[in-house]
Amino acid sequence: MHYFVDVYLPLALPKPFTYLVDEKEFEFISTGYRVAVPFGKSKIYTGIVARKHKVSPQTYDAKHIESILDDEPCIYPSQIIFWEWIAHYYQCSVGSVMRASMPTTLLLESETNIVKNPDIFIDKNILSDEEYLIYEALEKSVLKIENVIKISGKRNAIKLLQPLVKMGAIIIHQNIKEKYKPKTDRVFRLNQQFIKSKTLEYVLKSLSKSPKQRDFVMSLFALGGSKNQWIKAKVAFEKSNASNSISKVLLNKSIIEEKMVKIERLTYNGKVEASLQKLSDDQNEAFFSLKKEFESKNVVLLQGVTSSGKTAVYMKYIKEIIDKGGQVLFLLPEISITSQMVIRFQTYFGNLVQVYHSKFNLNERTEVWRNVYDSAENAKVIIGARSSLFLPFKNLDLIVVDEEHETSYKQFDPAPRYHARDASIYLSNISNSKVILGSATPSLETLINVKNNKYGFVNLKKRFGGVMLPEIKTIDLKDAHKKKRIKGDLSVDLIKSISETLESDKQVILFQNRRGYAPILECLTCGHMPQCVQCDVTLTHHKNSGKLQCHYCGYNVPIPIICHSCGSPNIITKGTGTQQIEKQINDLFPNIAVARMDWDSTRGKNDFDKIINSFSSQEIKILVGTQMVVKGLDFKNVHLVGVVNADHLINFPDFRSYERSFQMLTQVAGRSGRSSQRGKVLIQTYQPNHPVIKSVIDNNLNSFVESELKDRKLHSYPPFIRLIRITLKNRNIETLSIASDWFLNVLSQSFDGEILGPVFPPVARVRNYYNKQLLIKLNSKSSRLHFKKVLQKTKKSFESIASFKSTRFIIDVDPY
Repeated sequence: MHYFVDVYLPLALPKPFTYLVDEKEFEFISTGYRVAVPFGKSKIYTGIVARKHKVSPQTYDAKHIESILDDEPCIYPSQIIFWEWIAHYYQCSVGSVMRASMPTTLLLESETNIVKNPDIFIDKNILSDEEYLIYEALEKSVLKIENVIKISGKRNAIKLLQPLVKMGAIIIHQNIKEKYKPKTDRVFRLNQQFIKSKTLEYVLKSLSKSPKQRDFVMSLFALGGSKNQWIKAKVAFEKSNASNSISKVLLNKSIIEEKMVKIERLTYNGKVEASLQKLSDDQNEAFFSLKKEFESKNVVLLQGVTSSGKTAVYMKYIKEIIDKGGQVLFLLPEISITSQMVIRFQTYFGNLVQVYHSKFNLNERTEVWRNVYDSAENAKVIIGARSSLFLPFKNLDLIVVDEEHETSYKQFDPAPRYHARDASIYLSNISNSKVILGSATPSLETLINVKNNKYGFVNLKKRFGGVMLPEIKTIDLKDAHKKKRIKGDLSVDLIKSISETLESDKQVILFQNRRGYAPILECLTCGHMPQCVQCDVTLTHHKNSGKLQCHYCGYNVPIPIICHSCGSPNIITKGTGTQQIEKQINDLFPNIAVARMDWDSTRGKNDFDKIINSFSSQEIKILVGTQMVVKGLDFKNVHLVGVVNADHLINFPDFRSYERSFQMLTQVAGRSGRSSQRGKVLIQTYQPNHPVIKSVIDNNLNSFVESELKDRKLHSYPPFIRLIRITLKNRNIETLSIASDWFLNVLSQSFDGEILGPVFPPVARVRNYYNKQLLIKLNSKSSRLHFKKVLQKTKKSFESIASFKSTRFIIDVDPY
């Protein structure tokens, strides 16, 4: 009788691979265990057991697993079900989902060791120069691949090793290497045999001529108490004013003991409030309505105007969940929001809160992963970005998707290209939990589900404390230019309002959704604009770094003094980014502290926190930023919000541009006047009568949604249909055109629905790869299921054609 396990590998493979296990291993192992398995000629990977059975594979001989890496499952069965659903719905491999889900510290990979074969004699005279050097080095020690490269001076080490392997001169081993390193702390205590008073007295007498050693022992005794507890080395040294050399002497005398203890990297040591913030009447009504809606619905939309206090409602419901022993996942669209939200949650829930996002290092993320898996007391509430959806929850009772309308919840690259809001709803089904979708400006998809009675609905119509919504006005840029009432990119009216706001000791946010100094550098003599050598885009001017940079591939060059094309020094910038707005503000208000928050200024781990804390403490008076400043941040002293140019948002080639413009402008306006005084919002635009801007000024979500849904239905776009975008990439534009035309023709033979394309996207070449896209419109669930089968069949045929091997193929479900 043979025993087998199906194993998922962290690779883009179409299915799990079957491996052989012995009877003892078969009885011990179950779904979710990590196993080290051979794959390919010599590589070993960490795989996850999906299922076990007694059916041998038909098309290949199963290899035996190398080892079982866990004493208990590392992944819950529900997680594997979730991975498989993500892979099926978003048309990617389970291995891609697995790699995105698990910290790489848990995905151990083999390290290649090369050793000399002691049983074979080799005549060194027959070896080439490089082989001789490698063989000589192996007589002294074990080598790794990088050592072989260094010795030979050649990159292709495997090619050099192959003749030595054929001769039997060397043996190649694969060793599994653990990547996770727990954080440890050194602790001391008195030797247990000296803890009795008479014995201790004798020890202290023996140290009478060594006062520093005596003081260290006395300090340990005082700190450790009657139970002789372990004391941190740092505390013991500070208390006794001793050094490490003192502890070494006492350890050698066996008077004290030491050990290394594992400690948590992420802990909260601040003050914890005794009770939650008291809810207003409106918030209380929303809270009880939420509970009532959950009696019949698993998903509820909590819609509330900006600053209505949705978070306080979340927190009261979360407290009820964790008091019953459940876990809560609180999703946020941007890492920039987490610091404010984490402080707020930790103030009330203390060390019950953990944070999980990409700015943390691998060891920190691994610890959070393990705490969540163990349902540890310090992991009852998880606050994180979209990737935290893949944590191994055991008792997940509630998922909160805050600012559910945000595009940041959609993963674009690499696979899996999932939407965290939609995936969280499926996760709630398999974990039997509830979902709260929170937003002041819900997505049209969510509103349609509310209208169709699929989701519950709760509405908070008033701001907390009776604060009025901000006064929103437009500034006509066309008129301002005509009357010469503009300085740089800021109108005189906006500058005057900034000055008045600063005089009243209030703060200002300026919103410009373009980073860098200027998007274009142009020669006035010949019209040349520096382009990226790898992408079809102009290079963005970055004044702070002194470089022209591509925002797609990272390519950069120093800012030229003369035109590269004609040699003219007559070069100007066109367009405006956040760096230029920051400079203009510094020039206008030289004695005022100004900061910028965009992707360039927040690359470091703590950069978000530094900017937000400085602005919250009013050290910074004016904050210039991209959409990062829009998303859910709460600053009580902000009185004025200025939108430098709203037209960049509205005039974008995307069917969602109006929806996103309305959401973004409403959200940025919501940062103003969040305390007692009514705030002010000034929107600079060339289109002051545009319907989107009118809807924002009137705060009329319903009329905007009604108008937008009418257009979407007329032109067959979501939420009335589903979209799948297929992108083909190749370095050769002719091969790409032939491949995309072939794909369209074959796909059309089996699918009679609407297919748009293939066409070049607005940026046709990125990283030297040309792109062509097809957009498929799907009407019903049955057509979606049928099309996905057709798509996989067509993709398989496409990949079998030799001339298309160099063409990359990307499927993006619900791409916008």
